[in-house]
Amino acid sequence: MAKAFKQRKVALRKGHWRLPCDGLTWYVDLRSDGPGPAARLRFEIGAWVDALGQPEPEGGAVDCPLLHDLPLDTSGDAKAIAAEVDALVDRLHDADTVAGLARAWRDGEYAGALVDRDLRRLLEE
Repeated sequence: MAKAFKQRKVALRKGHWRLPCDGLTWYVDLRSDGPGPAARLRFEIGAWVDALGQPEPEGGAVDCPLLHDLPLDTSGDAKAIAAEVDALVDRLHDADTVAGLARAWRDGEYAGALVDRDLRRLLEE
């Protein structure tokens, strides 16, 4: 997985994959539902938006005004995992501006995401 992120030029910052874009930065963390090898994995993604004037998050995705979990199919081989990373990075690039994020959010692409009040106002403008 780390190789797949590196191939897509997504760098780590303080242990969190970080994808800076125009006016926002995406954070991606890998989370597990438990300690065992059979535990389900998921991507935890967060959007940090420059316009909100908040300091950049130290804790990665969980500290962002938009927080969303995406399940990861871990039954595949390395190529399947790389394909999932590619699909995630493509999805984040599709919402690489605040306007793009607002459009994706209104279209339901981030249904179920936790969105704080200030970002919700910005996305609804």
